[in-house]
Amino acid sequence: MLMKKIICIGELSLNVVIDADGRPLGSVSGSRVANAAAILGGGGFNVLMASEAASDPVGSLAVDALVEAGVDITSVDRFTEGRTPLNVFVCRRDGSATSITRYESYPEECFDIVWPRIDEGDVVLFGGFYAIDPRMRARLSRLLVHAVERKAVLIYLPGFLPQLEPRITRVMPQLLENLEMANIVMARASELDLIFGAASTEACYRNHIDFYCRSLIAVEPSCHTISYYSGKRVNTVAVPEGVCDGMMWNAGAVAGVTASVFTRGLGVDDLDAPSDELCRRILADAVASADAAARNIKFENLGF
Repeated sequence: MLMKKIICIGELSLNVVIDADGRPLGSVSGSRVANAAAILGGGGFNVLMASEAASDPVGSLAVDALVEAGVDITSVDRFTEGRTPLNVFVCRRDGSATSITRYESYPEECFDIVWPRIDEGDVVLFGGFYAIDPRMRARLSRLLVHAVERKAVLIYLPGFLPQLEPRITRVMPQLLENLEMANIVMARASELDLIFGAASTEACYRNHIDFYCRSLIAVEPSCHTISYYSGKRVNTVAVPEGVCDGMMWNAGAVAGVTASVFTRGLGVDDLDAPSDELCRRILADAVASADAAARNIKFENLGF
């Protein structure tokens, strides 16, 4: 009997934090997908990461963190010509990040990974700018289509980085394609506003997402809530003020949603019109996982 698994597809990178005088404060792993993978792996789940990293010290730090958490890295390609992405954040006295400088260099042949086996009952978590990056879109799209055909559940984290692509219109086709393949979309309100420019999260769901994907889980720091939008229904759970804009809180929430779908054995049909009770249970799992993750990170209030 095949063991069900969680397949995470996203960027491997490193965030370095310095103060206004240039003194280093510390470092944490980069993307929410990678951090969620580590949280899930550390929780005993069968997790595989599909990504790429250079054979450099930054890449080794990112990959070693996954290995230490028990994540399978069979589908992580280590390239020799280039550099693993490094994001440098300047930190204010109140702990918030003021500016970001990014260093990266990918080879021409990218996302040249060993495809993971995907079966019905598996969960595929993917997202960030990595999931719409034109340089690797063709290969990634084929893998996602394969996952849909295999009846895996797809959870998508939309992400857009203006510093990498100033015009959202250039990557909107890829983003909409991802929405159409996803069974759950999960995002922060600020990301939805950056991508769609809607007046509210609910308006964004009604006008831009519902047509493609019926389930949206939105983290809204200004309201101190996390909400599950499904059709005409909205279920909302309050969270403590000042916690849900942090990087690891969000990664923990993503891990919680993924684990909830996985452990409950939810399939594609179950997520097309989930009951209010199921939505609330998934949100409760997300908050519990997020709170646990936030307690284990030093730079949680940076909000990146």
